[in-house]
Amino acid sequence: MSTAELDRRITGAARQLEVLVEQYNDSREDLRTTKQQISHLGGRLGPMIRDLEERQSLMDGLMSHTYQRTRTGPTVALFASDQPHEFVDKLLVLHQLASEEQRAAEELRKARTRVAETRAALNALAAQQTRQQTELSTRKATVKGEIVALKQMRAIAYGGGSRYPDAGNIPVPEYVPGPAADVVAFAFDQLGKPYRWGSAGPGSYDCSGLTLSAWRTAGVSLPHNAASQYGSVAHVSRNELRPGDLVFFYSPISHVGIYIGGGRMIHAPEFGENVRVGAIDQQPIRGFGRPG
Repeated sequence: MSTAELDRRITGAARQLEVLVEQYNDSREDLRTTKQQISHLGGRLGPMIRDLEERQSLMDGLMSHTYQRTRTGPTVALFASDQPHEFVDKLLVLHQLASEEQRAAEELRKARTRVAETRAALNALAAQQTRQQTELSTRKATVKGEIVALKQMRAIAYGGGSRYPDAGNIPVPEYVPGPAADVVAFAFDQLGKPYRWGSAGPGSYDCSGLTLSAWRTAGVSLPHNAASQYGSVAHVSRNELRPGDLVFFYSPISHVGIYIGGGRMIHAPEFGENVRVGAIDQQPIRGFGRPG
């Protein structure tokens, strides 16, 4: 196989791997969200159960109180009244007790419904978590298998070296306005650190792990997935690009880098490579975004 053919195959394998890595990151985000929902609902269930028990106790007490007030029970008590005024008095008492019982019964029913609905939601989330964990494990195994194959291809073609030309000494932009200054400075500090799937630093990164870590220095939170990042930032045109903005690639989106000016970006390109400077036009651009 020629060097050009090996390079083409490695490019294709690296591209497939990056798509899998971003899918893995997306699954991990979904699983994290599900765990948070389970924790939140679980925290609410305990107080709901205690409230239900208290309302059940109140209902039992009201029913007992009714029989204590009428001794032989409401119906017998009314018919056992010798005088009309006794009948009316007992009727008023029974009406009051019945109203209290009715209100308590309605609140008890609502409490039971809340507990039942919360338990059902927890069971559904637990099943969803199981599915997500299985999907995550499967994708993780797939990514690992792709890495092994790519390592073998790289060893044949490059002996473990980079397949990209050295970008040379790229200076940090002299002035970057606002929070983006911290983002760009952070990105330059990460140059030379290895690509590692699912990683967000400090020793290694994948593409969306690098961008989220960079913008975290400016107090902006981003998801660990390139497509999700694109959906969470303000979109800008190419003419509006400024250092610190994000550049997104491919359709569907599966790669992202940090713009540093002059048509260049800092990104974690692919497995086997290090964080580096590259031209944004080396890959098909999907769009541009500005966090914050």
